[in-house]
Amino acid sequence: MEINVLDIFEGDLVTLKGLSKQEEKPIGIVKKKLNSKWYEIFWLNETIATRFALVDQARGHRLEVISPAH
Repeated sequence: MEINVLDIFEGDLVTLKGLSKQEEKPIGIVKKKLNSKWYEIFWLNETIATRFALVDQARGHRLEVISPAH
């Protein structure tokens, strides 16, 4: 099932696009949608997220939903 960028909602578990099959990947929860392209993310594994130079905001085209909240 392909999830479109428009299908990202608050509470979804996300990672960076292309890393869903990797063993060590940053995993975050979408806190809120900031505008049409940006999301505020709470990274659960902050040490791995830091390795990927991630901050608390990300563009939707860089995210991939691991598990939808709804």
